[in-house]
Amino acid sequence: MRKNIFIFDMNKCVGCHACVVACMNENGFQFPEQWRNIHKSSPSHFPHLPLFYLSLACNHCEEAPCLKNCPAQAYSRDEKTGAIIHHSDKCIGCKYCTWACPYDAPKFNPAKGIIEKCTFCNHRIEDNLKPACANLCPVGALDFNNTEFSREESLHSSPVPVNVGSGIKINTLRNNTGPEIDQNLFLNQPKHIKTKETPKISAAKEWALILFTLLSAILVSVYASGIVNNIAHKILYLGAGAIAAVLSILHLGKKFRAWRSLSNIKNSWLSREIALFSIFFTLVFIDFFLFDLPNIITALIGILYLFSIDMLYKLANWRWPVKIHPAQTLFIGISLYALFIGRFELFTGIILFRIILYLYRKSKSEKANPIGIILRLALWIAPVITFYLDVDFYLTLSILLMGEILGRIEFYNELSVPEPGKEFIKNIPLK
Repeated sequence: MRKNIFIFDMNKCVGCHACVVACMNENGFQFPEQWRNIHKSSPSHFPHLPLFYLSLACNHCEEAPCLKNCPAQAYSRDEKTGAIIHHSDKCIGCKYCTWACPYDAPKFNPAKGIIEKCTFCNHRIEDNLKPACANLCPVGALDFNNTEFSREESLHSSPVPVNVGSGIKINTLRNNTGPEIDQNLFLNQPKHIKTKETPKISAAKEWALILFTLLSAILVSVYASGIVNNIAHKILYLGAGAIAAVLSILHLGKKFRAWRSLSNIKNSWLSREIALFSIFFTLVFIDFFLFDLPNIITALIGILYLFSIDMLYKLANWRWPVKIHPAQTLFIGISLYALFIGRFELFTGIILFRIILYLYRKSKSEKANPIGIILRLALWIAPVITFYLDVDFYLTLSILLMGEILGRIEFYNELSVPEPGKEFIKNIPLK
């Protein structure tokens, strides 16, 4: 297949950042992160390690994850040049594409509240010119060409092992005639040398989503249990739903464009989540104030809604073997439902399942905190005991919710997004 691609030669790059400067000269100053990044094989600059570079921006993939997963359809493809174009006027600033992209190409601009990214210098390609970065590389390490480039070649050449048809061909390091490089040097750098890491997903950054997801699980389980049975409770319930709606848009860079999040229901789980949220609370309102609806129908929509929340995070890198977490909203919802309807067997069963899942995950973790594990287990076991002894419903609920808050915090802190820099360090490619 013939396509426009970047060609990068690791044997030539000297890390001068001329490509980064050229990009800014052509497209304007980029804040707070440049669209093109230079990754180093020795980010700590430890002097005894060999130093190689990787210049990386958007690779304008055949199956671009950003385009597929954007809920607002703020991305499109130029069929003539193959460029993946971001449309700032459609962007809602949800940052979901930054989770989806394996090459860290979309950059969030907090000053504008939107995503920005490499344009492939599409205007230059249309005039039969190379992108500015490739055109101004002084050592010929970064180039551009329209050439045959198969999907298999793309996967083999990709700096991150994902099969999305990336548009970058990497000429890897040549074998030297001298001593071979000990690859372990790249992985076992001295612990006292710290490199700056700013995770794109963390509990501190996503506090609004933590509250939103917990409140969603509570509201769905409360409705499904049928305990809202007077006008005061119904008004309070819908008020809590309104709070959940506000929380769901607090993390958006462009909050008044939130309606655009429904634009890509066909492909984006974020669009589906918003759609199911809207359907669920519309049905709840009808059931409460207009005419009776079968509880089972609205409850099933609520379950699908919680499932869609959990599916959002399938794009991220999970730091454990299986993509099931005991703090997922569906498990929280089932636990709360069992408590609300007074089913001790169901409550104990789901808690036991979550504990087994938790312990299995921790057994595979390299950084398990014994104190944290004991605390989390205690906040699961204690509600089972108080429920069994029928001590006090609100005490049981309070302990359970404290544990769920800790669980969601842990969940967000353990998620990550693809980091091409780390993949580059881990897999220095030699021919």
